[in-house]
Amino acid sequence: MPALESASPATAAFPAELVPTLLAVSLAAVLLLRPVYMPDGQEIADFAVAYLNPAAQRSLTKFTQPGGPGGTPFPQVPARGVLDFYRRVFATGAAEHYTIQHQLNDFDNYFLVAAQRHDSWLLVSFTDTAEQPRTAVESDLRASEARERITWAEGERQRQRLLALIMQAPVAVAMLFGPTHQVELANEGFRQAFGHRQLVGRTYREAAPELAPHIFECLDEVYRTGESFRTNEQLVYLDRTNRGQLTPGYFNFVYQATREANGEVNGILLLATEVTSLVQARQQVQELNRELATAIEQLRSNNTDLEYQVADRTHALLVTLQQLEQRRRELAQALAAEQELGELKTRFVSMASHEFRTPLTTVLTSAELIADYPAGDQQAQRLRHVGHIRAAVEQLNDLLEEFLSVGRLDEGKLAAHPSSLDPATLLAETVAAVAGLHKAGQTIVQQADCPGPIQLDASLLRKILLNLLSNALKYSGEHTVVTVRAECRANQLTLSVEDQGVGIAPADQAHLFERFFRAHNATDVPGTGLGLYIIAKYLELMGGHIALASELGVGTTFTVTIPYAHNSAA
Repeated sequence: MPALESASPATAAFPAELVPTLLAVSLAAVLLLRPVYMPDGQEIADFAVAYLNPAAQRSLTKFTQPGGPGGTPFPQVPARGVLDFYRRVFATGAAEHYTIQHQLNDFDNYFLVAAQRHDSWLLVSFTDTAEQPRTAVESDLRASEARERITWAEGERQRQRLLALIMQAPVAVAMLFGPTHQVELANEGFRQAFGHRQLVGRTYREAAPELAPHIFECLDEVYRTGESFRTNEQLVYLDRTNRGQLTPGYFNFVYQATREANGEVNGILLLATEVTSLVQARQQVQELNRELATAIEQLRSNNTDLEYQVADRTHALLVTLQQLEQRRRELAQALAAEQELGELKTRFVSMASHEFRTPLTTVLTSAELIADYPAGDQQAQRLRHVGHIRAAVEQLNDLLEEFLSVGRLDEGKLAAHPSSLDPATLLAETVAAVAGLHKAGQTIVQQADCPGPIQLDASLLRKILLNLLSNALKYSGEHTVVTVRAECRANQLTLSVEDQGVGIAPADQAHLFERFFRAHNATDVPGTGLGLYIIAKYLELMGGHIALASELGVGTTFTVTIPYAHNSAA
């Protein structure tokens, strides 16, 4: 014991027989490396593993026994400079430290490496921060990053859903990029028009050389000015079989410039609706009219023939005229139906491309900008862009819900389900729901005169109120008042929403409840043109009706009247 007591803890030698035990229980990884030289015997090509302790074996799962290369266990070794670090320590003999960043489960982690030369060996020790306990701040940061990835994935899912809608659209759609109009996207309708030839990745001129030069000149002009272009029943010749045989076709075209987030034009959205059958039907009607005129003229010229032939020929010609007139009426009806369908398709695609483009651009731009803020102290910037993505996704969901509601209404899948409700309570809840839509200084005044519960479909009534209130706020300026009233009289609920907005022109009021219709003074305000159409359909289900009174520059009042039954429990 005297010898142990006289030894200073700072100078006492570590017992050599305990070294294997220390290496076995150590939480730090330890490697013993030897240099591997190039054929010239001068430059070190790599380091081979001569020994690795259990902690190193657990961390570096590529190695089960000594002999493997010592520089490659860490991720992206050439880029990180680990071999250069080993060579420098081996050459100088000085102890040094090195930090290596790596990814684990999509999070940043680090290897902390220490090395020192001993004779012809290189002794390396390292620890992996991925195995270290996390602080509360680090845990919160990683949880936030996980939420960001979930939000980005949801935005990507919505983008894929929108892309599927475009690819399945009943018209031809293509996205052209840059001044050379390189085809970035072509849906099935567009590919079918060109015989499913290779389009994507080629310039439009290369992919469709049979098109007339003025078409490309028009595209150049749209890209240069950023102004949209529309044309109807344009005759084009297409090689639909890719055999050099051109066939004529008539198309309605829309060329819409697309822009970067800063407003700079970066491409063109090309929409094409084939109306060949419609044009040919009209041409057939015109030909039948000419035949009819010829038949009439022939009838007149034959009046001088023998009288005994007059009766027979007159009868035959009258039969022919009746048949021609019948065919003309049938073709005219078919032409009107085809024209209405074509106009509906064009209005739908034009509206959908405009309304979906803004939130989709927001999702893509914010997703790209998130990658520009990788540091832990840039959380606020990342959360701001995550908020943009979330708002854009909610806008896309609202747009898709309107389209789905129209489909369910047209298919007769919706019905009214009356239940007990308090109009005053429903009115207050709806006003609170649109609080986030207020512009600066806007207020909503609510008045309710209903003595007790009534029997109506609460869901449909809430949707009607939400739509009318959101429209009133959207089309009114700052510091304006919206007044909403509810009155129950003689088993009839009367709702009115009065705003101080832009008003509606008399010419537009007659079409206001048509599908996809937008008033001429509201085209600059986002919207689908479906809200009032859906309200009118809901009111049909509930046996009610809607009326409006409006004056340009003064405001608009919508009045909804719905019959109801008294609550049996009241």
